[in-house]
Amino acid sequence: MRKIYQKIPELIESAQVGAYCTVVETKGSTPQKPGSKLLILPDLRNIGTLGGGCVEAEARRQAIGLMQGGVPRLLEFQLDSDYGWDDGLICGGNMKIFIDLPKTRAEAEMFERLQTLNEEKTPLVWATVVTSAKQGVDVGMKMIFATTGERIGTLGDPDLEAAVEEETPEILERNSAGLFREDEATSVFLEPLQPRPTLLIAGAGHVGQALCHLGNWLDFDIAIVDDRADFASADRLPEADEIIIGDIATELRRYPITPLTYVVIVTRGHQHDESALHSVVESDAGYIGLIGSRRKIKLIFDDLMEAGISKERLQRVYAPIGLDINSKTVPEIAVSIASQLIQVRNTADTVQTFDTQPVRMPTVKVAG
Repeated sequence: MRKIYQKIPELIESAQVGAYCTVVETKGSTPQKPGSKLLILPDLRNIGTLGGGCVEAEARRQAIGLMQGGVPRLLEFQLDSDYGWDDGLICGGNMKIFIDLPKTRAEAEMFERLQTLNEEKTPLVWATVVTSAKQGVDVGMKMIFATTGERIGTLGDPDLEAAVEEETPEILERNSAGLFREDEATSVFLEPLQPRPTLLIAGAGHVGQALCHLGNWLDFDIAIVDDRADFASADRLPEADEIIIGDIATELRRYPITPLTYVVIVTRGHQHDESALHSVVESDAGYIGLIGSRRKIKLIFDDLMEAGISKERLQRVYAPIGLDINSKTVPEIAVSIASQLIQVRNTADTVQTFDTQPVRMPTVKVAG
């Protein structure tokens, strides 16, 4: 999404039009969910996806036609055996895809401001009119509702804007995009845009380096800490947004950790791991994971409890870190950790906890 939001203002500034396609509603079984995006560039290259297959192919065909002087349009797809395609993608669901054609300077400024708010870690709701028969409310009108109280853009009607604004707290709490219907003819797509979480990696060794790469790919902002300048370097960690060189425990204590911070401790030894965990275990981090054997982790936990850290705080720590996929190599260990980060990020209301006696993570089984 970040690449799409960056590209749209560039297209507008160069007087080019791209087709900005968004899944706005689904029912039943579908290849993608609301909020999935595809930007078709003037040279017909794509950024993003609507799920591939027949739906994306047809949406893309219609979007390309609209790029030549058309207007924004809502498409509806019924994915059943009557759809007429023979590529096997018969999901039985229903999808609505909105094709937008942003081209004004005001729209470019909105996308630019959206990126700034996201970088500032400000939650917001992005509202787009997708159907309307209401005077002054045009399809494609947009508005940003930020939790700071900032309002950008317009939906063309103060009453509609007030009604949408009333919905924004629930939309952000659910963190789920969907359609708001004022009446049968007027609907607005409401999309919560939560700030990107920060993956704070303690240790720039082989596992930290691999996780830096994966974390960036998985839409985390990456901060990595190590006391070795030759390991914590831009050459080794090109995907890192922030590289911090210094005593690991000290730098972790200084770091502004919030619930949007995911801390992974993968330093080069027992003492560094223990001091790193001591620095963050009483923070508000959304996730804390510690690498190591169950025996090593128990020793660290015992030491920290003797130092006054409560059992309740230690129960928040994911240890041993990662999902149990029988990983052995560095890339496999990084995948195991990254998988757990995804699990926690996507199911934040059902976070698992662990006893101070480390337990084995559940094995991911593949149906066969």
